[in-house]
Amino acid sequence: MGEVIDHLERETLAGTNLIVQSNRDLRLGALEIFDRAFAITTALQLLAILVAFIGILSALLSLQLEHIREFGVMRANGMTPAQLWRFTFLQTGLMGAVAGLLALPIGVVLALVLVVVVNVRSFGWTMQMQLRIEDLIMAFAIAFIAALLAGGYPAWRLSRLAVAEALRSE
Repeated sequence: MGEVIDHLERETLAGTNLIVQSNRDLRLGALEIFDRAFAITTALQLLAILVAFIGILSALLSLQLEHIREFGVMRANGMTPAQLWRFTFLQTGLMGAVAGLLALPIGVVLALVLVVVVNVRSFGWTMQMQLRIEDLIMAFAIAFIAALLAGGYPAWRLSRLAVAEALRSE
C-alpha cells in the first residue's frame, strides 16, 4: 500500500498540491478530528460535577442555618459531634442518591434528543445510541460522591456548634 502511495506522489501527482492517503489513514484522521470535536464533553462533565457539588453544599448550608436550633437541641440532649457528622453525611448521601437516581432517566432522555433530533437537524446525520450500564453506574457514583464531599464542610461546622448559642437562635 505504501509503495502505491509513494508512486502516486512521485510520478502521477508530482507538481500538484494533491495529497494521497490510504483509506485507513483517512479514517484515523477523521476519527481523531471527531474525538477532538467531542473533547468538550469531558469539560461539560467536570462542570456538571462542580455544579452538583456547589448545589448540594449550598443546600446543606441553608438547611443547617435553618435548623440550627434543632441541632442545638440534639446536642443538648446528648448527641455527640461524631453523631452529628454521621447525621450530616446520611443527609448528604441520601441527597446525592436521590439526585443521581433522578438524573439517570433525565440524562438518557437528553442523550436521545441529542442523537435523534439535534444531530440530524444540525449535522444531517445521526449515530447509534449506546447505553452502557457502566456509564450509568459511574454517573450515579459521581453524584453520590460529590454529595458526600459537599457534606464535609457543613459537618465540620456542626461539630463546632456552640450548644447554648444554637438554642438561643431562631
